[in-house]
Amino acid sequence: MEQDKAVQSGKHIGRVLKEEGVEYHFGLHGGHINAFMVGCGLEGIKLVHVRHEQASSYCADGYAKASRKVGISFCTAGPGLTNQISGIAHCYYSRTPNVHFTGQVSRRQDGHLDIHESWADQLCNSITKWTKRIVDPTQVAYWTKKAVCDAISYPQGPIVLEIPSDVLHARTTVAQQGHYVPNAYEKPLPPQGNPAAVERAVRTLLSAERPAIAAGQDIWYSHAEDELLEFVELVNIPVITRRLGRGAVPEDHPLAFKSAARRAILRSADVAMTIGLAMNSVLEGWGAWAMGRRLIQIQPSMALVNPSPPSEQIVIGDSKMVLQQMIDCVKQLYPKGVPKKTEWLQKLADLKVQDDKELIAEAAPGKNMKPLHPAWVAQESLSVLEDDATIILDARSASTYITTRYTCRKAATLLESSTHTGFGHGIGMGIGAQIARPGKQVLVIMGDAGMGVGAMDFETAVRCQLPVVYQVNNNHVWHPRSGPLYRKAWKLVGEQQDLTATFMHETNFAKFAECFGGIGIRVEDPADVAKAHAQAFEMAHAQNKPAIVDCVLDRTIGPRPEMAEKWADLAKGDLSWIDPEDVDEELRREMYPELYDK
Repeated sequence: MEQDKAVQSGKHIGRVLKEEGVEYHFGLHGGHINAFMVGCGLEGIKLVHVRHEQASSYCADGYAKASRKVGISFCTAGPGLTNQISGIAHCYYSRTPNVHFTGQVSRRQDGHLDIHESWADQLCNSITKWTKRIVDPTQVAYWTKKAVCDAISYPQGPIVLEIPSDVLHARTTVAQQGHYVPNAYEKPLPPQGNPAAVERAVRTLLSAERPAIAAGQDIWYSHAEDELLEFVELVNIPVITRRLGRGAVPEDHPLAFKSAARRAILRSADVAMTIGLAMNSVLEGWGAWAMGRRLIQIQPSMALVNPSPPSEQIVIGDSKMVLQQMIDCVKQLYPKGVPKKTEWLQKLADLKVQDDKELIAEAAPGKNMKPLHPAWVAQESLSVLEDDATIILDARSASTYITTRYTCRKAATLLESSTHTGFGHGIGMGIGAQIARPGKQVLVIMGDAGMGVGAMDFETAVRCQLPVVYQVNNNHVWHPRSGPLYRKAWKLVGEQQDLTATFMHETNFAKFAECFGGIGIRVEDPADVAKAHAQAFEMAHAQNKPAIVDCVLDRTIGPRPEMAEKWADLAKGDLSWIDPEDVDEELRREMYPELYDK
């Protein structure tokens, strides 16, 4: 771009994004944002144009997680922004580095109820790292650069830039862009931990009888996979990896644990060390497992140190750098090797064998079941995956059967929505992940409810020639626990509500896929599940088309037993709106059996 040539702000934004290494942007056009699209297009930044704005945020999320780069999404003002908010929240709770650009009415129309008037700061401040309304055309390059840098900086997260249309269309030169100059610099090294704190952590960990390590998504973002594996093998301590860090130590490694072994190991440990892990409700409930044991927390910032469980030590530093410090410290303190924890490691091995047997036994009856059992579908679909395949979770009950069986061998190969736990995000995330990992298998696990929310962007995957495979666990019901109890309860609302509010129309999603030019395979026979998934991947990659494998499931089967137990209180809450006085004794017995079984 010529230094003295005045160009629209959209072109300055495109230039800065190109300088920052951005290759793709995801969104849906509109009059208030089109100049941004032009600026990106002129810089060669590839466009993925979606059918619904929320899909653009999900695409950017999947792309960012799979690539470790910043995701870029955009929308027009008004309904464009409000449609995108679910995806922005999804990125926020997943701590995904994304920058979202939204259009806005011109400054002179502020407060005049112009078409599409909306205010990003009021709508998005609670679900972003920060939100900025840019009112000065000479500042667009600066705020674009700052947004990209801040989004990718720990703790990662989304940032929203709102640009009024007159600002976006205003012309300025490069020289007029204030507080910003194009620059190239060597990226500084991330911070190390305090050496004394690191040594204390090593001594505490290695003096324990039953130590355990829990590592999280900062292992992925700090490129610390190799260091984590080296450290775990050096000290012979069991490790569980979570979120994007899952698979950094391959889960078939003797020291790795997951699934049902998780609770037993974590709650039996006398010393636990977390590194780069957000201790939220997903890992044994807000750090409750850490109570009563000596806890070491390692984080790149105090922002995600959990203050609830008492910590013996806290180390602040980049995960990769701290792990290397710990490796060097162990070698210095224990030149002949660390003491073996034979009994502790044998317990781990026994638990893993027991866990595998239980999973096989759980799926076995599904070999002859019609409609299909979700455990059988999970087992068979996973059997055709390659080691570097990516799985994306977008299904409540079905996901519990997949995640327990999936053996992650590489970090960031299982992607999900973190604590936001929405549904419908899988279509867009699959698109983003496939773009980030061209030629690799991408399998999205969805329910028919999630397909109902996001299905139209399957056409985006067709149009972009992306060989994503979407497995639909199709049970035609909103909630797998729906049965006589729920139907009776819904009849309090209306005689037909058990059908309209609980059950869904029996949709053939294989035909849906074919209508949009994709590949559709419907599976009703348990003997065909693995074969159908293998065929879907083969056809999708040969034809550069997405595929839907529509698995017809038994609607009476809910989540895995341990998840059903975990959600027991929630299940009762699902019916808390029913006043016992409004129902007969038979229904009261079903709702509150504990009152009658004494």
